[in-house]
Amino acid sequence: MPMPNSPSPKDSFLRTIRTVAWGLLGVRGHKLPEQDAPPLSPLAILITALVFMLIFVITLVTVAINISHR
Repeated sequence: MPMPNSPSPKDSFLRTIRTVAWGLLGVRGHKLPEQDAPPLSPLAILITALVFMLIFVITLVTVAINISHR
């Protein structure tokens, strides 16, 4: 039986995305480090960060190719 305060998988997924996005931007909240970084799975953070970076690299390559063809 799930605990009443345990986050749903969707909430955990959204928190992971938000944490990684803010981390890639280098922004951190004004909370204590224990409160600022919620207990998330390191594997989920790693996979999310890799996906974000892959999207970033693909965007940069696409822009570079489009600029070089002009």
